[in-house]
Amino acid sequence: MVSGPAGIGKTRLIGEVIKSLPKELSESCIYLPAAGGLRQMLGGLLRKLLVTGDPTLLRQVRADGFRRTDFKAWLNAQSSSHLKGTLYRAAEKRTYWIFLDLLSAITPPAAKVITELVRMRDTPVYLLTRELKGQTAEQLLKLYWRDEQRLSLGPLPETAARSLVESVSKSFALGQLELQTFRREVLRRSGRIPGAIVQMCALAAEPRYQAGLRVKTGLLHVDYLLRGREKLPRLEKVTE
Repeated sequence: MVSGPAGIGKTRLIGEVIKSLPKELSESCIYLPAAGGLRQMLGGLLRKLLVTGDPTLLRQVRADGFRRTDFKAWLNAQSSSHLKGTLYRAAEKRTYWIFLDLLSAITPPAAKVITELVRMRDTPVYLLTRELKGQTAEQLLKLYWRDEQRLSLGPLPETAARSLVESVSKSFALGQLELQTFRREVLRRSGRIPGAIVQMCALAAEPRYQAGLRVKTGLLHVDYLLRGREKLPRLEKVTE
């Protein structure tokens, strides 16, 4: 279980881990973003298995009277119980590494499916999550109760955060602005969270947040919070 606030780097970290694996292992990795509801999770996982050419899944599709090209129709025609059974049988036959980017919302039925997958001997399941609350959280935390099963990501150390501000400011060509106050405010308002730093610098490059050579950091921060980080442009080349 990898946990931490939005923008802390959970998805980025897991992406780098998957890329670093040998090919025979990376081909068995299934990453599913924003998988909160039961049908959404089952459909997403089975679509990923279809891409890998999973033989158990393909046999089931044919047995139900559908062709591989009719997979979407097959998916819509099946009950959740049937889809769960197909998923479990496929996971029992082949080893998959499953990465579920749960964000903060997950339903109890979906949590039950995760529980069953975790209990399978050869199916490692990695959860990427923000703060989980309520009964569902208790259920999932029981699955990952040992310290070595949990990784909590927190704010960057101050030196690293300052370096990131410098790198991103350069990438967005903010050098013509007065950045001394801006740097200080970005570090304070971002909580030293990488995603927040990148997105605030991205906004600072827009003329609407500039008054002469100064950045309207207060307005920028309010707009960042209101608009939400998922809706803002990302800077993929800033990776370190």
